[in-house]
Amino acid sequence: MPSLNHNIKRTHSFENLYVEGKIPEDLKGTLYRVGPGLVERFGQSKHPFMADGAITAVRINESAQGACKLVESEAFLEEERMGKTLYDPDAPLLRRLYNGVTRSIKNTGNTQVLHWQGELYALMEQGKPVRFSESDLATLGTDNLGIIEGSFSAHPHRVEQLKTTFNFGINGNMIEVFALPDNGNIKILTRFKAPWIALIHDFMVTKKHVLFFIDPAKVIIWRAMLGLKDFTKYFQWDQTEGTHIIVIPLNDPESRTQITVDPFRVWHFANAYEQGDEIIIDAFRHKNIDVLTKPTQLDNDIPKPELYRFTVNPKKKTFTDETLSDVIAEFPIVNPNFIGKQHRYIWMQHYQDKNDNEGIALHDTITGHSKRWPAPEGHLCSEAIFVPKPNNKEENGWLLQLIQDSKKEKSYLAVFDAVHFEDGPVAKLWFDQPIPATFHGIFVPEGPYRT
Repeated sequence: MPSLNHNIKRTHSFENLYVEGKIPEDLKGTLYRVGPGLVERFGQSKHPFMADGAITAVRINESAQGACKLVESEAFLEEERMGKTLYDPDAPLLRRLYNGVTRSIKNTGNTQVLHWQGELYALMEQGKPVRFSESDLATLGTDNLGIIEGSFSAHPHRVEQLKTTFNFGINGNMIEVFALPDNGNIKILTRFKAPWIALIHDFMVTKKHVLFFIDPAKVIIWRAMLGLKDFTKYFQWDQTEGTHIIVIPLNDPESRTQITVDPFRVWHFANAYEQGDEIIIDAFRHKNIDVLTKPTQLDNDIPKPELYRFTVNPKKKTFTDETLSDVIAEFPIVNPNFIGKQHRYIWMQHYQDKNDNEGIALHDTITGHSKRWPAPEGHLCSEAIFVPKPNNKEENGWLLQLIQDSKKEKSYLAVFDAVHFEDGPVAKLWFDQPIPATFHGIFVPEGPYRT
């Protein structure tokens, strides 16, 4: 399979994209996606997780304009002035030691985008948010939102019914949980200690609870402090430990329940909701963290993720699990209006297998059936984004998937009707260059502010 890993070839503000097909009349707004923009810099190759980020945006309103810009944080610009790496494993040893002692981190902004109270931020795992401009994607500077002292993670989740976005940050083995209301100031809901300094990528929120699955992927502190060359060896999978499930009630955040189960990992959750005293969680289950070595490729030596349903009862401290689908996939999504409440449908990025190319898959949690749209040969896909249509039906919406045509060496945003996505895109919005792999993104509807 051709690699998604390459530098962005050129950066630019919004310019017209070639439209193949017809843009839906009710699809109006801007898609923002981020990913590694510079996997080679100063003559050195970078792990995709460590690469400086690129923001890609597509503005849609009957026509389409696209833009691509690097995340040029203060630390990035410092490296540009010095002409060398200062903040990752390729930095000189003394500088790496200094970074470790002072906890100096460059936010590459390569993992996710946050839209909150009319502002846009590029996020990564361990840094503070980097604000950027809606008009041209220019970086505006690092922002602690008035409260963030440590880090701000890259997987915020907004619960429509609560009109609040939730996120977390990690400082050593201390975890802070943040609430960002649509109106009002950010606040810290609670702080608690993890059982070890852990690699936590995602979490989940319902109408009543915050949930963490803390698996035995432990940070090897001395390796991280020294900033050793191989980033993937900063972490150790300790098979002797279990996965700790932490359940935090929103109405009493200091009253937490912990359940320990056999070890497994969740990189990405689809959704979670309450059903009586139980909490239902749908997510992709991994056996370990081997995928760290090749995060943008599916390697035969890496255990395949599986879509699971977990059921947790905090009162009885019980846990059960079951497989939902055998589709080889990841990056699950639901209609964003259904985050925190019961859903039926899960869309996901499915990977290439012996039967199909990669593309989009849908799992129906009621019937148990799945269906797929395989992309053409050599088309390299990414996480899909669900844009609800202006009604309350869960399945009615548009799916947006950024796809790279490796033969044409160009990327396009594919627009699908979510109900009939297996029929293929109704429109393709073409860039004149191949966009490097993107990890996550959001869609901001046109009109009055909506998160």
